[in-house]
Amino acid sequence: MFISILKKNFKKAILLTVAFIGLIYFLEDNSSINFFSPEFLLTFLMYLILFAISLDALDKNKFLGLLMSFSLLFLPPAIFPGFAGKLFPLTYGIFIIYLFFTYGLNMYRNWKNNAGL
Repeated sequence: MFISILKKNFKKAILLTVAFIGLIYFLEDNSSINFFSPEFLLTFLMYLILFAISLDALDKNKFLGLLMSFSLLFLPPAIFPGFAGKLFPLTYGIFIIYLFFTYGLNMYRNWKNNAGL
């Protein structure tokens, strides 16, 4: 399930990730980006996965996809400096709930099809 979400939305997620990381660096006034640092690679991978999941949610339900995309603004401290480090649990909570809900629906459909109901 998770791999299929990444495969389906990989190209769009890469474009959104590059644009979003560029926006973050523009807001923080950092003049240089170290592309080969472990922090950058981890940040890029994290945003890539989260954008792929939010694009999947956008395909299924527009409101939920917009909510998940908007909640990504809570992660970098440069966007809401007054709430630095306080809003990221909301983002991760929304994404975890969505993934468990999607996984539960897939389990239910599988059970319903295999049980002969």
